[in-house]
Amino acid sequence: QGKFLSKEVVFLLELIFQGFFEWVYSLILECWNFFFTSLLDIMTLDFAYIKTHVPVMEDIMEVFLAVGWALLLGNLVFQAIRSMVSGLGFEGEDPKLLFARTFVFSFLLLASPLICEIGLNLTSSIMAALEVPDAITVQLIDDSIFGNLTAAWLLVILFDIIIMFKVLKLLLEVAERYVILAVLAITAPLAFSMGGSKSTAEIFTGWCRMFGSMCLLMVTNVMFFKMLLSVVSTIPSGLDVFP
Repeated sequence: QGKFLSKEVVFLLELIFQGFFEWVYSLILECWNFFFTSLLDIMTLDFAYIKTHVPVMEDIMEVFLAVGWALLLGNLVFQAIRSMVSGLGFEGEDPKLLFARTFVFSFLLLASPLICEIGLNLTSSIMAALEVPDAITVQLIDDSIFGNLTAAWLLVILFDIIIMFKVLKLLLEVAERYVILAVLAITAPLAFSMGGSKSTAEIFTGWCRMFGSMCLLMVTNVMFFKMLLSVVSTIPSGLDVFP
């Protein structure tokens, strides 16, 4: 009779233990669905989203535009002085080319927000063509995959948490790249101000490469995100669930 009671106590403890972990898992699942639905908003690449959540960004963009003008004119004066004292051993640029480049980049500096907006809208159109999902539907693992295994519920929780962590990690990387792209767009006047002379043009070309690569990454993020959702939408049977 004592052995029978001890088995009942162990069985009840197992049920309590299982119920507690399943309750914690349900809370994690609710938080997961909430965060994922919120993070999907950034995948539209709508610049108005970050402007709404960071109202001071408009003022920062105006400050950077003024600083860009100061850098452009300051660079013009500095490079012109170098050209005038080139006889003393300093390397200077051709004044005609210097003033011509500064004239061209002064217009590009004014149009830098519009240029960035065109690039973002083009990227957003490509992402819209790839059809960003409105919600995440992930087929999580259930007990039937592990057959009659007693600890199947524990493996289900473990595998589902791994899946949720991997998808969350990818979405956080997308959010990080969105913020980087927003910072690049905000600091665009500083980059365009560096294109006024040959000696500082590499800064401008470096910014262009980074801006273009981040736009391309945002497109590939959607592609890989949809591939991941396609993978986790169907759970394989048997031991194929491990890979």
